Amino acid sequence: MNVFPVLLLTACTTERKVYVNRPIPANLLSDCLPNLPPKSMTFSDSLKYNEHLLNVIEKCNSDKQAIKKIK
Repeated sequence: MNVFPVLLLTACTTERKVYVNRPIPANLLSDCLPNLPPKSMTFSDSLKYNEHLLNVIEKCNSDKQAIKKIK
């Protein structure tokens, strides 16, 4: 009677999962820090700074995608 619960835990497949521990490159793990905004900001400066912030976010997202592909 004690054997049956063990049989229920085994899978009926021949598929094996092999996990490979690959290191993640350091450049993908670095912080994505934006530049500080200028102390006095015009409207034009604000637009440029917003573009800079969006580029930083885009870079971080591409790093995350690269890490997902490694895993």
